[in-house]
Amino acid sequence: MKSCMQPLAVLVAAVSLCAAGADALPKFPGKRTVEFANPVNPIVPEGLFFCDPAARVGPDGTLWIIGTRDEVPTSYTSHYLDALETKDLKSWHLHRSVFASNGEDDRIPESDAVMYDSNAIFHNGKWWLLYCLPDKRHMMGVSSAPSPAGPYTMGRRFPECSQISPSIFRDDDGTLYYVWGQFTVKGAVMKDDFSGLDMGTFRADIIDEAYHNFHENIQLTKRNGIYYMVYADIGRRNAPTCLGYATAEKPFGPYTYRGVIIDNYGCDPASWNNAGEIVELGGRWYIFYHRASNGSKFVRKICAEPIEFDKDGMIAEVEMTSNGIGPLLDPFAQTPARIACVMHGEVRVATKADGTERLSGIRAGDGATWRYFTSPGAASAFVVRVVGKYGGYIELKDAKGASYGIVAVPAGDGKTATEVRIALARPFPAGRTAVVLDFHGKGFLDKKSRTSELFDVLSFSFE
Repeated sequence: MKSCMQPLAVLVAAVSLCAAGADALPKFPGKRTVEFANPVNPIVPEGLFFCDPAARVGPDGTLWIIGTRDEVPTSYTSHYLDALETKDLKSWHLHRSVFASNGEDDRIPESDAVMYDSNAIFHNGKWWLLYCLPDKRHMMGVSSAPSPAGPYTMGRRFPECSQISPSIFRDDDGTLYYVWGQFTVKGAVMKDDFSGLDMGTFRADIIDEAYHNFHENIQLTKRNGIYYMVYADIGRRNAPTCLGYATAEKPFGPYTYRGVIIDNYGCDPASWNNAGEIVELGGRWYIFYHRASNGSKFVRKICAEPIEFDKDGMIAEVEMTSNGIGPLLDPFAQTPARIACVMHGEVRVATKADGTERLSGIRAGDGATWRYFTSPGAASAFVVRVVGKYGGYIELKDAKGASYGIVAVPAGDGKTATEVRIALARPFPAGRTAVVLDFHGKGFLDKKSRTSELFDVLSFSFE
């Protein structure tokens, strides 16, 4: 989603990627449905970008996630909404261009603005899509379809609504509550046939920035009699990298701010915003959110983590992981470098022209973290697949900073992959563990090694 405030570091990262041009991201093959199996973060495959996730469970138990599609590294979103479908959080179907504001799937002929975060609900035998665009003539509207994958009817504008971030919730008595806004949340009861809002129920300032850290992207939901609003939270670093939440006893409040559920700061040098929702599937609760990639705040990918509620209904903050909602990673399998969950320095996940992804932009002093693995206690070596550039060193550490060995990466042509091997000085910690790689130049006196790209990292495994 669009955000209005941009710290200097984000602007610098965006400028560096802008220089690559609007075609820096590859064009994914024009398949309408992409099937894949993926229990790790990010959820979508290499070369695909899916953000602003809105999660809903259908009447047959299928989880559907409606999201926007990022296509260029210099602006938010695109003209297309995509839909993810899964029953088991392992096998996924990505339905592309289920709704669009331009092109052959255009359902909003009076506007060619890009699509922003949208929402959906199953009601009275059909799916209803609530969408928004940055167009004052047509900012919000509704469309319906037999499935979240479409085909959708032509969009119908809601003239009562302005701003962005629509969300729809059906309470236990069947009442439909519609909320929207940026910086402050507005709300009203939706008519049962989605023909419009009952403006006699309109409420302004349900939550706001000053008391709730609300920026944009809203979810209204309910659990055990408690109403929750989940949203992009601007309370840390004056940037909406968090998903925070507030609770109330009634749909329109008053709401009490409760804290952060997840913070995506550190996922990329240009991390700037977050968006997502919580959802229950199979008796477990999860949070879906997005992370920046490719050194651009405009290029984002959906991720997920399990969450827990305490006896009072409060949600403990969770950290970003690589394994996400899947099992702990196998340390003896090839771990793709692109699933790093935390990075520092200039290192980023870069998408190549063929759609493959790797860690790139690595300079001396950078580092990356992957979590979590089962313990590789029996391992004697750690093998990293790299593409040499200027060359440097890789140091293997655990989550507490203890070093297990270091290896030189020779200079290369920037194209040819090779392997380097670290002989472990001692066994890795037992139990659930993280892998940390620190990247070093050739020496403090070698000024070029501090300014040059050292190498790319493709994958790694223990032996």
